[in-house]
Amino acid sequence: MARENRLLRVGDKAPDFTLPDAMTGEAVRLSDLLGRPILMYFARGTWCPTCRRWMNRIRNNMSELDKRRAGTATIMAQSPASIRRHLEERPYPFPVLADADRNVVKAYGVYVRANLESINIARPANFVLDAKGVIRFMHIASVQVEYASFDEILSALDDPG
Repeated sequence: MARENRLLRVGDKAPDFTLPDAMTGEAVRLSDLLGRPILMYFARGTWCPTCRRWMNRIRNNMSELDKRRAGTATIMAQSPASIRRHLEERPYPFPVLADADRNVVKAYGVYVRANLESINIARPANFVLDAKGVIRFMHIASVQVEYASFDEILSALDDPG
């Protein structure tokens, strides 16, 4: 069962951010990604096998995202250097952004200070934003192995709001 977000709701404008692309080091703003719908995935870290599986699921569904003219980006509460090491061996066809300070995961209401599974990381979460940055769908996992179905995500991308 998905967790409630205590900071954001569907219909809210997504908080803007600037984060480094873990591979290139270039600053990426949310506003750079907009102009088309976007799937944002918040991952626990490159060390998390369920997060890697979900990133592979996104990769495997890129044709469905392309059909919808949707972009995607992953945000990890991890240092750029450790993400880069992972990406050098396992690249993805979308940007992976490093939120080492945890400011973005906190702004999006997906931060975990400490629980039985996690310390100082992001909960796995998916946000679908429309082309203007309005949240159209969100799913925040209660546990690390919980995810929204990709059909739910694609339906949210199909619904202009």
